[in-house]
Amino acid sequence: MNSYSNGLKTQSTDSLLSKLSDPSTEQWQKDAITKELQNRADANQQAQGAGGGEGGGSEDMQQLLKKLQDGTITDEELQKLAKMLGVDPAKLEAMKGKGDGEHMVANGDIQGG
Repeated sequence: MNSYSNGLKTQSTDSLLSKLSDPSTEQWQKDAITKELQNRADANQQAQGAGGGEGGGSEDMQQLLKKLQDGTITDEELQKLAKMLGVDPAKLEAMKGKGDGEHMVANGDIQGG
């Protein structure tokens, strides 16, 4: 599992998002991808100097990813997620509603599966 997680660090965010929405991706892989995306979002937020103002970034991003997969994400939330991940909102829009969204990582604990 560690080698899989380490391999994610070299992949593009777009590639990770595609894998996350792919129904053939194993749940443990989706959990690792979500964690890597969270790490990137945290790094992106720190780089932009938005340190303490946002709060709850990890939980917020995971909820937004779940909504993206469920297809229930609003345009405003989609824009926020795109900003957190540093990707084009159009790419996220194309992924909307793909994936089961049931088994996401919340607060570092694996749920479901």
